[in-house]
Order: sequence, then structure tokens, then C-alpha cells
Amino acid sequence: MNRITDMRKILESIEEKKMLILDKNPRKEVSNCVKEESASIQPIEAAVMPLKTEAIKRAEIEANKIINRVIKDFEEADWDLDVAAPRGDSIRDGRDQYLKKQSKHNLYKSVTTYVKPTRTRGEPNLRKQSVTHEDEFIKNAEQDAAMQYDIFVAKLTNKIGPVVSADLKGSHVWGFSILTVVKPDGTKERWKTQQIVNVSKLGKLFNQWPTRKVVR
Repeated sequence: MNRITDMRKILESIEEKKMLILDKNPRKEVSNCVKEESASIQPIEAAVMPLKTEAIKRAEIEANKIINRVIKDFEEADWDLDVAAPRGDSIRDGRDQYLKKQSKHNLYKSVTTYVKPTRTRGEPNLRKQSVTHEDEFIKNAEQDAAMQYDIFVAKLTNKIGPVVSADLKGSHVWGFSILTVVKPDGTKERWKTQQIVNVSKLGKLFNQWPTRKVVR
């Protein structure tokens, strides 16, 4: 079976198993040691999945932080979008700077609403606060975090390969974690994970959990 097929099967199994896993008190730092003979789920998935709830919680917190920062910037710019977060200029800006400006512009636009549906040339691009748009931004951040975490677990399981046990210490949502696994041949490996939060060019929160093997 190839790696793509393996990952697809892992993803398909996640939704069926996550409720069982999340019953194990997911709001505390995790220290789960799972043996093959004691669970039908894969050891890595069972050890790491409980932190999904915390990943969703952090997404809500990060989304609210972003909204507060956006509102503060708008207030300083008299609620003019073109002042608070001007569009990028594809001619004058370098590629990175252009994408950065566009990302900020899209974000600031997405969590507010217009004052007037149309405006004349030279008129300020005025926006106003919108609880509806803010709630939608937070909801999308939570949903995206849940999906991104499922993908992270699938990729991690596929990256490490078959194991007979997995033990997670710490929290890679709020700090970092160390996952200790035992391979079928008895070899022990330690993997370190820490969360990174970015904003995409579309103005959406994007979570990543880069993981590297700890070399002694």
C-alpha cells in the first residue's frame, strides 16, 4: 500500500474515532501511553488526538486577538480600510510585500462590513464593526483548526510509520510536546512538535504543527 493510500485511510478513520479519544479528559496536558493490544486505534493517533480540543480552543483565542488588533488599527485610521490596510501594488511592491499587504487587506475586510455599498472616486473606504462577521471569522477559525489538526495527525502517523506504543508528554498547542514511540523492532524514537499560527493570503488563520525527530 502506498503512502497516499495510507494517509487516506488514516483520515477516514479519524472522524469515527475522535469522540472516543476526546473522552479522555482532553483539557489537561497529555500523557497518554497507548499499546497496540489495548486499543484498536493507532497508538500515535490515540496519543496525539486528545489535544485537538485544545487546538480548537487556541484558534478561538487567536481569532479574538486578531479581531481586537484589527479594531484598534481601524480606530487609529478613522475606519478607512485603505489607510488601515491598503492593498498591495503588484507593480511597485515586491512579491512578498504584495502578498503580505493583500493578506492584511483581506483580513481587515473580512471581519468588518461596509458603511456604504458604493462609493465615489476618492471617497474614503469606510468600514464599521460587525459582530456577525467577527463571529463568522471565529467559527471558521475553529473549523479550520479542527480540519488542520486531523491532517496533522494523519501526516504525523504516516511520517513516523508503524509503532507498537506512543507516549506524549507536554502540549504542542500551548508550548511543545515530546512524543516517544517504540517501533516494531524495539527501537525508541522521540519527536518534538510545536504549533505555529499564520494568517493566509485570504485572511484565514492557518495552524501548523511542525515535527522533527530529536537526535540524542
